[in-house]
Amino acid sequence: MNMRERRAKISVIIPNYNRATIVSETVENMLLQSLPPHEIIVVDDCSTDDSVSVLKIYG
Repeated sequence: MNMRERRAKISVIIPNYNRATIVSETVENMLLQSLPPHEIIVVDDCSTDDSVSVLKIYG
């Protein structure tokens, strides 16, 4: 087992409501951490802006 496999798996949960202007930056910052998360979960509370469209580029 190599060093990377021994590291903990981190999950990040990001609450979002009408934050299309910053939610992408938030996700990008999580991906740039020294130990990138195993998963990023964005919980959106029926945003009326473009939040969902912005997040679709991540899958």
